[in-house]
Amino acid sequence: MTDQHFWERTVGGHFVLPKRSFWPDFFSQVVARSQWNPEAIDFNPDARAWSELPAERRRRLMTILAGFRVGEDAVSEHIRPFADAAREATLASQESLMAWVFFLQRRDEDRHARFFDRVAAEVLGLPGDTPAERREAAKAHAPAGVIELFEGRLPETATELAAGRTGLAEGVSLYHLLLEGVVFFAGQHALLEDLADGALPGVRYGLERVQLDERWHVGFGLRCLIECQPSRELLDELLARAEDASEAWGDVLPASTREHIADLCHHRLAAVGLVEPHVAAEQAVRRAPAA
Repeated sequence: MTDQHFWERTVGGHFVLPKRSFWPDFFSQVVARSQWNPEAIDFNPDARAWSELPAERRRRLMTILAGFRVGEDAVSEHIRPFADAAREATLASQESLMAWVFFLQRRDEDRHARFFDRVAAEVLGLPGDTPAERREAAKAHAPAGVIELFEGRLPETATELAAGRTGLAEGVSLYHLLLEGVVFFAGQHALLEDLADGALPGVRYGLERVQLDERWHVGFGLRCLIECQPSRELLDELLARAEDASEAWGDVLPASTREHIADLCHHRLAAVGLVEPHVAAEQAVRRAPAA
């Protein structure tokens, strides 16, 4: 048990002035424990099994995996302005250290993009000699709602963030809470449920690693949002967009999953005191099975 303190001094028996390095250190330690190599995964069993799957199951899996092939490339590319925005923000945590955590997250996103590119090439058999060509091929199978979010709204927000015309709170609301916390989380949930029978063992193994990474990403984004002290208007907009984002995958996700994921965004914000709990939404989240 460590005797390291997470505060700098006490006054009258009360802990005050939490160390500004606490949260960056915390997330850095999470990253250090969760390293994995997408190039080390054996996809040979998956490639052999793919053509034997029923056509409707292949269609459903192709749709979601192609969406991740497009989306993970986009988040890897457009996370770059976030570190500079963190340095310029006024946060409770040390701004330069929070910027470093964004750099660590960018390494994760690069790894996820490589993983889904390998899936596209070696399992799905998408055409293309380069990652860029396979990304273009994936767009033909990805849902329109996913493409609009990751190739439309995300680049626009990243451009505004880089130019200083929007703030870190707006950026993490879209990137971490909506795209990762709603769209990606919903897709991961559906894929892991579908692949629970071991049909594509390499894909499932990598997805489990990706989901663990994304969980700390969402937690980090939520921490940034707390420290940005967002307006009520921004939070209301975030919750409204969560319902729309949960529909991005279309009919490849059951309605119950889409509703649960939208409720989960409210649950996260309520858990840290940013919004008031909503009894029906909180009960729905507690009843839902873990992803």
